[in-house]
Amino acid sequence: MRIVFMGTPDFAAHFLDHLSKGPHELVAVVTQPDRPVGRGRVLTAPPVKNKALELGLPVLQPVSVKEESFALDLERYKADLFVVVAFSILPKRVLGCSKFGAVNVHGSLLPKYRGAAPVQWAIAKGDEKTGVSVFLLDEKMDHGPLLEQREFSIDLFDTSEDVLNKMVEPGSEALDKALDRIAYGNIEELSPQEHEKASPAPKLKKDDGKIDFNMSALEIHNRIRAFYPWPGGFCSFNGKTVYFRKTIPHHSTWLNPGEARGDKEKLYVGTSNGVLEVTEIQLEGKRAMPAADFLRGIQKKDKDNLCFKTMA
Repeated sequence: MRIVFMGTPDFAAHFLDHLSKGPHELVAVVTQPDRPVGRGRVLTAPPVKNKALELGLPVLQPVSVKEESFALDLERYKADLFVVVAFSILPKRVLGCSKFGAVNVHGSLLPKYRGAAPVQWAIAKGDEKTGVSVFLLDEKMDHGPLLEQREFSIDLFDTSEDVLNKMVEPGSEALDKALDRIAYGNIEELSPQEHEKASPAPKLKKDDGKIDFNMSALEIHNRIRAFYPWPGGFCSFNGKTVYFRKTIPHHSTWLNPGEARGDKEKLYVGTSNGVLEVTEIQLEGKRAMPAADFLRGIQKKDKDNLCFKTMA
């Protein structure tokens, strides 16, 4: 089949690289426009664009997928199928620009966690398993019939980056099977998703990273690793923002919520249920450091009255 690939982040670039090895023909790549990044606001290409250029493929970067000019550009490639990984919702006009429409690779066991951040919310909710789904796109968010799914475990210390990396191999396998089904016309009896079981996975906001010490140690730990690297799990210390980068939840309850103790080289913080051991911490504008270095770097009066607060 002639395939146009659509995606933007590094996670999507892995799937583009996989498809480039055949057996289908990649004819073009669609990705988001270059964006200014970092404090220097340097104009930076998305990872999928870099991979596409490395593979020698033509790249389209529409400002809006709703523009008629974008649909006309797509029609020139006479694609049999669009393969979409972490990209925009496509309007009906665009879906009609290929022979078989579009398939999407989604980071959850649909219909669970429909939306922009399925991996992050699965970890934040404490799920011990997740998966990857390949489905036919329609005009609604993550709504079309399923072609293939693969399930795998989420470990207690997995971050969202870890889970996305775990997803590449089973996701590629599921995508291959889905493309085979479409190529050989084996999609006549697809069933709709169980829509009544759907749950949302909305796009992350900065405030999602605020640590609420009235949650349990395990709930806070789950949110910190779910929201790594962005927005991160953060709170206030002496009026400044600090990020808890790596933590270990404990069942013991010898500290009040937000109260902290430096025990030799270990840092413990109280929650509503259990104590959170912070093993890596980052002061705003600084590099992340082991908790022992943080404790050595603060004054004795601060060490004797350690307290972290939820950001206002």
